[in-house]
Amino acid sequence: MNALTALLQTDFGNPDGLYDSNLENYFLDQGYWNEIVEEKTFFIIGRKGTGKSAIYNWIYNRQFEKAILISNLSFRSFPFEKLLRLSDDDFTRPNQYQSIWKYIILSEFAKQIVLDQQYEPNTEVYKELVEFVNERFGKNLKDLHSKITTHTKKTEFGLQYKGIGPKSSSESTLKIDDGLDNISEINIRLEFLVLENIEISKRPYLIQFDQLDDNYTLYIDNKKYFESLISLFKVIYALNSTISPISPQTKVLGYLRSDIFYHFSSHDPDSAKFDYHTYHINWAITNRTDWNNPPLLQLINARIQNSVEELDGDKSFFYIFNRNFIKLTENGKPIEPFRYIIHRTFHRPRDLVQFCIKVQEQAKASKKLDYETFNAAEKEYSSWLIDELKNEIAPVIPNTNTLFTLLRTIGTKPFAASAFKTKFFQSGNRNLNKSPEALLRYLYELGIIQNVNFTKSRMELYSIIRNEKSNYEPRMKAELHSGLIKGLHTYRE
Repeated sequence: MNALTALLQTDFGNPDGLYDSNLENYFLDQGYWNEIVEEKTFFIIGRKGTGKSAIYNWIYNRQFEKAILISNLSFRSFPFEKLLRLSDDDFTRPNQYQSIWKYIILSEFAKQIVLDQQYEPNTEVYKELVEFVNERFGKNLKDLHSKITTHTKKTEFGLQYKGIGPKSSSESTLKIDDGLDNISEINIRLEFLVLENIEISKRPYLIQFDQLDDNYTLYIDNKKYFESLISLFKVIYALNSTISPISPQTKVLGYLRSDIFYHFSSHDPDSAKFDYHTYHINWAITNRTDWNNPPLLQLINARIQNSVEELDGDKSFFYIFNRNFIKLTENGKPIEPFRYIIHRTFHRPRDLVQFCIKVQEQAKASKKLDYETFNAAEKEYSSWLIDELKNEIAPVIPNTNTLFTLLRTIGTKPFAASAFKTKFFQSGNRNLNKSPEALLRYLYELGIIQNVNFTKSRMELYSIIRNEKSNYEPRMKAELHSGLIKGLHTYRE
């Protein structure tokens, strides 16, 4: 089999792991079950495109072999606008959303316990929990997190839940003097019932929160959005700490983008305690030794090997993308294709998969796999990467066309902050809503630019891609990320 045939036969998968129907066939397991479920991990943090949703789905698909009940709560179409109006005034900011989040989580645990066919004890605490679920939620227990938010009202007496079970209707508010219909009061009794049943059942239950960041671009300047997420993480932290001694594998997991997570500290210093219970997804290749069969290469090899029976082992990628035929260069020197691709990505699986798909598309059209194929694919990939960034940038800088025009003028060589400032004002870019200094910091946070330092022996790069906690250094020169160069000069709004 020649390289072109192998390339065309390869299923590289969907760049978005959440919608990859074949993910189970080539998922790269890096000990996630042990690291996330069995260890004291409460939060899974990673940049956009690093595979959070893929892990979320993979863990969910293990529930039968691991004998654990798992609920995946998606927040893609969740009524966040409604939730942000459900603050509990008994709590100080940024903790005012803990009551509603706690009710959502405890209700989901209650649902899991009631639906658990291997657990039906003849105890009063179980009967009471069944009665609670039936009376407040009825028979349709799907998407309780959305239903609870929709049917909760903020009143002068606190948060009140409107039951939708057989003894009430969605149109009638339950009596306020009934203490169990006040969410703060419900939570006290419900937590007791859930914990008692978990201890009796000896069964593990898991709840996963994903796509919490789908609403981020709508609420990027909204303090209430950050406070709601901080409140959620505090509830997860507290409940997991309480449940852990009773049932170590029973827990709640929260998945979130790292850029949002790292902004927590500016809203609440107490959020620093989350880090101990956090699993950080990091695919970055930062040192020379990291290039020796890195996870990103293993990920793409797994997809090739799953598609092409004749190829096996860690050389599958290099068999298809042969440097002797493609003949790529970087800075005037020959470079093998894997390094070339990675240098044009944000070191994320999504980028690598997308680049390979673009090469595959160009090879299919031209019926060849050489430098020209790669060059055409890179242009398409680079435009895609700009589109990805545009979705993040638009809520902050609505006039993305002006920004891209400015970036085109920067060129490919390192530049000083003073030179960027000059170009900024010469081009009349005051409608970007940021000062040149603030814009440079923002571009660094997105990975669009990186700091560069020249020593006698080599050039050193400093980037948020390699270190998510790093910051832009204005005293050093900077340069555009190489993955954007071709797209900036071919992309049009």
